[in-house]
Amino acid sequence: MSGERYDPIANPYAPGAGTPPPALVGRDAIIDEAEISLRRLASARSSQHLLITGLRGVGKTVLLGKLAALGEHLGFRVVRVEAVGGDDTLRSFLRQARRVVEDLDRSGKATRALRSIESVTLTIAGTGFGVDRLDATPDREALADVVIDMAAAAAEDDGGVMIAIDEAQMLDPHDLRRILAGVHRCGQDGLPLYCLLAGLPNLVGDVAKAATYAERMFTVAELGPLSALDVGTAVNGPAEEIGVAWSPEAIEAIVDRSDGFPFFVQTWAYHVWNAARDEPVSSDDVERAAIATDHALDSSFFAARIARIPASEVSYVQAMASLGPGPHRSGEVAAAAGRTTSQVAAFRDRLIAEGVIYAPRYGWVEFAIPHFDEYVRRRLPSR
Repeated sequence: MSGERYDPIANPYAPGAGTPPPALVGRDAIIDEAEISLRRLASARSSQHLLITGLRGVGKTVLLGKLAALGEHLGFRVVRVEAVGGDDTLRSFLRQARRVVEDLDRSGKATRALRSIESVTLTIAGTGFGVDRLDATPDREALADVVIDMAAAAAEDDGGVMIAIDEAQMLDPHDLRRILAGVHRCGQDGLPLYCLLAGLPNLVGDVAKAATYAERMFTVAELGPLSALDVGTAVNGPAEEIGVAWSPEAIEAIVDRSDGFPFFVQTWAYHVWNAARDEPVSSDDVERAAIATDHALDSSFFAARIARIPASEVSYVQAMASLGPGPHRSGEVAAAAGRTTSQVAAFRDRLIAEGVIYAPRYGWVEFAIPHFDEYVRRRLPSR
């Protein structure tokens, strides 16, 4: 086949945001543990919930989707939300909670759950006129009741509920506290409620601050890069299913260039396939795909993050990138920007809120996006 390109329509790789890869590898232990927890809850036995953390591109959303599908398969009603900050997240949560309850057999507990959802009302100017809170500012005090009553209604219908929240670090701390209060009460009352939170590494600290008992409620799955063996499986497996082989040298090149981050693995494999001319796919094919792959990552994965950063915060990002791979002390970043720590504190806090950086521990910062420091140095060098 030398000299011929592989069919791009048959390309088996999936470099998308939250797009399930053709082979989900390296996460079997987490999936197995979650299945045990769900089956225990379905059998009226207590179980811990799950908190998934990791940098962007490690597959948190894909794993959350896999576990949500598993929950549905095991008979759990799933409320799946991507937190985006503000009231939109709660509106989505309440819409889905209502859908779950309306799908249950109408009973006393289902009616009570609907009343909890509908009690999120707004009184206009003291007139007593109620408006549907799904189109207004939610009454956050009712969140815990919604969680509890929804789980109770599902239990009465011989089912359970899974709450799956992606980008959970974007939740308002007070909203997170109230949701966790509801989850905690469900555990105390023996209700079949499973909570799955996914987010950046600082989510562990956010959850701990929201509820003092949270560390006993959750097990933490820290997603990192795939091993070289798992990268090989992720690349080789889908290709072998359609009769295509990769050379060991090509796989090694993918490992080196992706550092094992699942999104990068899929992006590299996708573009190598489209550029490949050798049989089996060779390290020369990987080199042929380098320009297209780098352009794809720069123009989408990285550029999208920069596009959301106000100009006032770009200098902080440039200063941080100039220090090389992190983590870095906040004071070092401030010095690199030619300012004091207090002068850049607001920039740092906003970048954390935007999910561009995170604080691995007090007084330190690190990019939440793999290889982002290299991109910034290459495309936005400090003046």
